[in-house]
Amino acid sequence: MTIAPDPTAAPPVDLAKPEAGGRGKAPTREMHYARAELALALPDHLALREVPLTPDPLEALANAVADVREDLGESADVMLDLVPVAPNRVNSRRRRLLAQARRNPADGPAIPGMPQQRGNRFGFDLGAVMSEIATEMKGNQGGGARQRPHQQRTTHRVADMKAAMGKLAPGAEPVFSMQLLVRTCARDEYRARMLLDQVLAALEPWSGDNHLRPVGLHLGVTRVRADHWIYRSRFDRRFETGLFVPRRHSWVTAQEIAGLLKPPTKHNMAPNITRSGGVVPPPPAALPTWTGQRGLLPLGWVAKSGGGERLAGVPLKYLLFALFLGKSGFGKTEMSLVQAIAIAHGGFGVLFLDPHGDGWTRARPYLAHKELADRIWEIDLTSPELDKMVGSWNPLSMERRRESEIPDIVQYIVTGFAAALNWSDSAGRAKTILTRAVESLVYLSWHVCRAGRPDLAPTVFQIRTILTDAVWRTNVLAYLPKDIRDFWENVFPGYSKEAIPVVTNIIERLSSSNAIKAFLGSSRSTYDIRHAMDTGKIVFVCPAGTGDVDRIISSLLIYDLFRAGLSRRDTPPDQRRDFYTFIDELTSVDGASKGTLAQITEQLRKYNVKLLAMTQMAQRLSATTRQGLLQNLSILSTTASDVDEATLVTRRWGKKVAPDTVVQLNRYSYVMSVTLEGGSTDPFRVRGASVEDLYGDYYRPQNEKLLARAIDENLQRRSVRDILTDLRRLDSRLRRFIVTLPVPPDDDDPVGADLPPEEPDFDEAAPPDPEGPDGPVDGTAPGARAAKPRVHDSAGTVISGAEPDPAGEVPDNVHPINPHHNQSRLG
Repeated sequence: MTIAPDPTAAPPVDLAKPEAGGRGKAPTREMHYARAELALALPDHLALREVPLTPDPLEALANAVADVREDLGESADVMLDLVPVAPNRVNSRRRRLLAQARRNPADGPAIPGMPQQRGNRFGFDLGAVMSEIATEMKGNQGGGARQRPHQQRTTHRVADMKAAMGKLAPGAEPVFSMQLLVRTCARDEYRARMLLDQVLAALEPWSGDNHLRPVGLHLGVTRVRADHWIYRSRFDRRFETGLFVPRRHSWVTAQEIAGLLKPPTKHNMAPNITRSGGVVPPPPAALPTWTGQRGLLPLGWVAKSGGGERLAGVPLKYLLFALFLGKSGFGKTEMSLVQAIAIAHGGFGVLFLDPHGDGWTRARPYLAHKELADRIWEIDLTSPELDKMVGSWNPLSMERRRESEIPDIVQYIVTGFAAALNWSDSAGRAKTILTRAVESLVYLSWHVCRAGRPDLAPTVFQIRTILTDAVWRTNVLAYLPKDIRDFWENVFPGYSKEAIPVVTNIIERLSSSNAIKAFLGSSRSTYDIRHAMDTGKIVFVCPAGTGDVDRIISSLLIYDLFRAGLSRRDTPPDQRRDFYTFIDELTSVDGASKGTLAQITEQLRKYNVKLLAMTQMAQRLSATTRQGLLQNLSILSTTASDVDEATLVTRRWGKKVAPDTVVQLNRYSYVMSVTLEGGSTDPFRVRGASVEDLYGDYYRPQNEKLLARAIDENLQRRSVRDILTDLRRLDSRLRRFIVTLPVPPDDDDPVGADLPPEEPDFDEAAPPDPEGPDGPVDGTAPGARAAKPRVHDSAGTVISGAEPDPAGEVPDNVHPINPHHNQSRLG
């Protein structure tokens, strides 16, 4: 009889409305499980099939669970538990098996490891009896008495210990007691059962002399298995807690189940296998852990002993040059930004050549700190906007330079142009014209700077003027050395008119970009890489990254870096600050530099200039650059690449890593080697770190406007519109000013060389005002106050050997800048 429940005992009903977040959600569906415990079907001295490891036996098991929907809560688990069996128990079992074989030889296996097949349940073998009768009838015919076949087989079986003991014979591998549990889960009962059957079918390849079968109670027409309520709770307890309760006769050897114990190999083609990525040596134990130390360069996450990962770094004192290779979008630029930000916050100088400007956009919020504000320079050449604020660079300017530097300046400008335009030796006429034009303009710049008007110094755009404007050229010839005048008066008229456009074509290309035209079109420079080296500036240069124009700019910048590095010979070695140069998309820069990058790696090490370069393919670099980098590398790193590129890199590591391992690397994973105190390390695997992960505490997007204003002050940036306006008037202003200067004596006129210069009469020149707020601009005038620095409190643009005129005399034609002029335009 069923008793009705007491209404007063029922729990109270909650009348509160359900939360809005819970509305519309489908009720949680019940999950169904299917279970199976597998054990050896026959006596355990009979062996399972020794499944070969090639092809990988786990491929069938991986395919069996390939359609498991984890997003729906489905699962398929195979739990294999092994406990070693004590050697004394194994020896005892061997003795029992051998004694059993001796007591009943007929029950021994005819073939080692195979069970004896009886004729019937009484052990009576009619075939054996008839064979013995036939032998007796033959008698001794054809020879002497023979041993009966039955006695011969019995002697052989008893003597064959391996046949008697099966897989447990002496010398067998370690023996384990096995527990094998399989459980699948799905929302549908029949699907859970289907997944279980797929797993059981995948274990069929292990069926041999023995095989695996589900454990259960045999009831004749059916078998009660682990899913039944009788076994279910006990099964789940063992499955979830790891309780080891093996069945009797469950001994297996390691060789039998080796295919289940090993991880999947490269021979396993199943798509749902997690790949290890090949064999790579472990990271060196001497590799320090990076926690933000000033003297370490972060590399990324590496495995540590005992499990887990640590953020590794390499000491900066071992860093000379680095090369990062691999596919686009696999993390090379990200790694370089992580390293550049760390170096910048460490107080070192950085130059980051960043095509397209994406790297600067990512790094800017992490550098927007007041402690760094006075050290940051930005040269953005990607925007065509006329109101864009840009810094300026005039390679021809002789402000704070000596006359003895003119040949070097002419050489690096002409070399940069020729390299960017791929001028070979066959373009000798174009090189000659360009050389003389640049040389003339540099001498002209020397005269106007000594006259106190660096704001009228010619720029590269006056190359077109001196070649195409005969009147302008005639006005400046008197101020040039005699050999240059002879070229313009005697040699240049003999060239055909078709020779001039070859050279002016360069200037026309530069004029096509407002940003580049503004960057190169100002008479006074605010960008000076030597000054950046000596004062630890953080410089990001962002060319547009496409076309001949950007190749010319990149070539000039790289050669200027090389020249500035060599100029540090005037600084004692212990006073040379480390300067780190990052070059992204090295291939495009290398095509324009024509050997300059190789010279940087060969010569700038002693001047504390370090180069870290990123490119997709080392094979696309010029042979000179590639050999120079590989010879002097401190860090060699690669992400995934094609097999040819991977072969080139792994050959440098002595084939300690297979090319296929490099080809299969995941995104933001690297294989690299570094230089430590003991020399170059073996290659090791690194997982890349992102800027957001490492510098989340440094993120200051709210300070970006303040940073932009600080950069305007650091570089005294002007708008593109203002610079282009001054550039359009520069030809006429320069022509009118130069004719007011006294004509220097001819090189072969010793009498004229002693004549004092005449006082200039020029309306635009302001009267001297040594007591003005800024004082005289030309640093060569002795006795005058020092020029006001253009970049914060630094010494302003510093070029190699910049020092006062050794003569110690003030020329009469020096005119200081009018203090009432617009100082922002004068730099």
